[in-house]
Amino acid sequence: MIPSHPLETLPPTKQPVALALGNFDGLHIGHAAVIQNATTAAQQLNGQAWVFTFHPHPRQILDPETAPPLLSTPQQQNRQLAQLGITTAIRQPFNETFRQLTPEQFFQHLQTHIPSLSAISVGTDWSFGRNRAGNAQLLEQYCQEHNIHFTAQPPVEHEQQRVSSTRIRTAISTGNLTQAAAMLGRPFAIQGTVVHGEKIGRQLGYPTANIDPHNECLPPNGVYAAQLQLDGTAYDAAAYIGDRRTIHTNKPTVLEVHLLRQKNIDLYTKEVEITFLETIRGDQKFENTEELKKQIARDLQAIDRALINGIKNA
Repeated sequence: MIPSHPLETLPPTKQPVALALGNFDGLHIGHAAVIQNATTAAQQLNGQAWVFTFHPHPRQILDPETAPPLLSTPQQQNRQLAQLGITTAIRQPFNETFRQLTPEQFFQHLQTHIPSLSAISVGTDWSFGRNRAGNAQLLEQYCQEHNIHFTAQPPVEHEQQRVSSTRIRTAISTGNLTQAAAMLGRPFAIQGTVVHGEKIGRQLGYPTANIDPHNECLPPNGVYAAQLQLDGTAYDAAAYIGDRRTIHTNKPTVLEVHLLRQKNIDLYTKEVEITFLETIRGDQKFENTEELKKQIARDLQAIDRALINGIKNA
């Protein structure tokens, strides 16, 4: 896991730093292109590639009522950043002091705390500073004045439309996992903690792990072919999101996962990641638990086929 710091507590480095700036929610293929520009510059400079992002997301502070659900947790993001070649993540608190910095003050703040800043990479739609007064063109001007290499990455498209976190949220919320995966560059996954449940799955003959998700964005209620990642190992699984309407009424939505091939794995209190690979069906209410059990058996067969086909086509 790569280290994360606010600007003010960054450990000093004499190596040249190539910095990618952005919110990077979901870390999709458009973000990856911005980051690739930074890692390429770092290689050319014989330096390090870092990212700068805000935590919490600025929209959660500026307009919390309309702030969108986040696609990834900081832990997921850090792991993905490391895979892209990033060595340090700057997670800057988006507080009132930082919010009031002018574009020039923002740039000076970066230089003060990263003296070896040698390259900057952003998307062409990047804005910064108080009231978003700065844009990529202004940032390029600042970089030219200080002999800092600058790259502005044009938008990346999927199906002739710009890839964005908003489009990915829409795809996930409507169950279009294939489209979401294409824009993310990987299947959508959530992180969570395994908690104690009511053991209803065990009573039905299909023990499940109840997941308390850390992510804010989830697919719609239904049954999914999935994988559960624990300590670097992936286990084939069935995932259910729903209110268990055959068993209860007016109960909150839960996320439950049944491992297809492994038994006697102690998951309680463990941090796990659930990768959603294919939608099997929506949530349904059955006449009784016997009908539910029959449907679960059919679901597991469909999930097994989906996982096998997915492995063959990977």
